[in-house]
Amino acid sequence: MLASILIEQGYKTGLYTSPHLVSFNERISINGKLIDDNDLIKLSEELLPFAESIGATFFEITTAMAFKYFAEKKVEVTVIETGMGGRYDSTNVLKPLLSIITKVDFDHSEYLGNTLSKIAFEKAGIIKQNKPVVVSKNEKIVYDVIKKKCNTKNSELIFADESLKCEDFSYKDDLTMDINMKSDVCHYPSVNVALAGIHQIDNIKTVWSAVKIISRNLEVEKKSICDGFKNIVKNTNFHCRTELINKDYPIVLDVAHNPDAIKHTVETIIDCGLEQKKWNIIFALMSDKDADNILKYLKLICHRLVITKPDIARAAEPEELKLKALQAGIKNIVTTQKVSDAVKLILSKKQPVLVIGSFYLLGEFLSYIKMSKMNL
Repeated sequence: MLASILIEQGYKTGLYTSPHLVSFNERISINGKLIDDNDLIKLSEELLPFAESIGATFFEITTAMAFKYFAEKKVEVTVIETGMGGRYDSTNVLKPLLSIITKVDFDHSEYLGNTLSKIAFEKAGIIKQNKPVVVSKNEKIVYDVIKKKCNTKNSELIFADESLKCEDFSYKDDLTMDINMKSDVCHYPSVNVALAGIHQIDNIKTVWSAVKIISRNLEVEKKSICDGFKNIVKNTNFHCRTELINKDYPIVLDVAHNPDAIKHTVETIIDCGLEQKKWNIIFALMSDKDADNILKYLKLICHRLVITKPDIARAAEPEELKLKALQAGIKNIVTTQKVSDAVKLILSKKQPVLVIGSFYLLGEFLSYIKMSKMNL
């Protein structure tokens, strides 16, 4: 959202995110244009010999490539997403205009810690001396950890939940939403946001708060904010976030892969009035994810569950997920060993489809649809 707003304002904007869905190039872009293969090859040839000599990780190499690319292309501003944590993250060499900490939840617990306070401590590692920090709506324990870090760093702390009121939002049939935004200084009536879901309101508030800080250094007009929210997918290739790709019989794609994110997706489908449909769900998960709680939420809208396995070693075995699905109370279950088989099975009839659970699953789904030129 933030990159989209800056692009609308006319700034040459770099965006670095991970993971990718289909192509590695998605991770590094300028004004929505993905880095091309020739630039990737050039950067690889320059950096890989040194990276290999010091045993750099894949993400460290990727981050170095992104930063070098943005520098060479002379971008005016960049939006950089951390890879996992904060404190030891490869991206944390930066001295940013501001730092943003979104919702802290139990993810990557084997690396970041098994309590919210431990995870929050790692996330707070991106807070820099005398640099402002925007924090999304979170649990009190998360706020406490971040406040303490800000005090030691003399960093201004902005609570996004207190900066903007979002009222009277309504969903549209293309799974976008219109929202009425108010602050102490301005009013944005009926802003169209390309991402649906009440959880996106917290993200909108966070972005609004961040724009206020950025505006101290860079001009950002009201129109750019509205257009940025509306054109986020077009501007930044931000796909598979409760994204509707077919209307005749709804096909919804979502990369949600932890209980909180899955819960929000299911709630959005229900809030949009789509819960009465019989949803066929293509589902896969990495083996380190909380399948029990995830399946508990999917059960609320599930008519038939097709469990499959992306082509990656970390993926959970379908038969193991099936046992957990049965324990969650889901009865109509099919398993396949290949995503392509799941797609052919589920799309053989024109029924509502939700594809959810993993970036790897969605990447293979999109690749198969494109390769087979399937007419949805």
